[in-house]
Amino acid sequence: MMIESWILIAFIAPFLWALVAVIDTYFVHGVYSDEYDGTVVSGLFQVFPWILVLMGVIQFTFPGNEIAFLALFAGGFFITSFFCYFWALFVSNDTALMQTIWSLSIPAVPFFSWIILGEILLSIHYIGIGIALFGVLLFHFDAKVRKIGFLKIVLPMSAAVVFLSLSMVIGKKAYEFSDQPDFWSIYLLFSTGAVITSFLILLIGRGRQSLVKLRHIGSISKRYLVPFFLSEGLSLIATVASQKAISLAPSVSYVVVIESLVPVFIMLISLAIFSITMNMGKFNSDIYREQFRGAPMKILATIFIAIGIYIVV
Repeated sequence: MMIESWILIAFIAPFLWALVAVIDTYFVHGVYSDEYDGTVVSGLFQVFPWILVLMGVIQFTFPGNEIAFLALFAGGFFITSFFCYFWALFVSNDTALMQTIWSLSIPAVPFFSWIILGEILLSIHYIGIGIALFGVLLFHFDAKVRKIGFLKIVLPMSAAVVFLSLSMVIGKKAYEFSDQPDFWSIYLLFSTGAVITSFLILLIGRGRQSLVKLRHIGSISKRYLVPFFLSEGLSLIATVASQKAISLAPSVSYVVVIESLVPVFIMLISLAIFSITMNMGKFNSDIYREQFRGAPMKILATIFIAIGIYIVV
């Protein structure tokens, strides 16, 4: 059976986001001072697709007020979900765990799709989504959650789930609004919404200290220019792949199930890094060992997620 193009594209995003999450583990451990640093850096890099317009690689055509409004809001919700994610990481620097909780968007996306898009799936697809969700829930039997405090982790990550789900569903609505959607024009507005919202979050959260915070972000950006470009460049590619998959997939609910593989990729990448660096004195490999603690339960959870994905796609 020939694999549809959107499925292949959809698998790019979780793998690249896993790489970014592993890098972010290091940033949160010793570079970023709070969640605003990560949010603004991620937001700033959303400007880069416009460089392709200036270079003549892609073109921008204003798609109309309704589509522009939806795309801007989708981008705004997207970067807000990242703010909540960084907020949770400063409570517990376990990216695999946070990405797992983020995977609760598996049931959230079909719910919002039903409300906003009027989308109703086949019964077998809901069964597949339910199996994948059960796999995600198995990850939650983590002693770290009980030790740190359930609400301290779950509250910001629940907000991340809601904002990411709204971003995906509203983005899908933007792509479906026209009979012949212009992907790049809509995506450029999506990225613009992310940039604007990242600065609004900083302004609302830090108020008069915003300029001081921006100078601090500029300082760490100069110091860590190469890793920032690597991390945010990968994140940007992942975001483009995710948006492209959303624009092509029969349902945005299918895409979110595939993207739930992020914690699985995080564990595998972290295991590889830990194995390579465990004897390097200057490199703190312990923060990566945290990502694959409780491996048996995580492997069992992964099996259920894989079964759910197989049923859905």
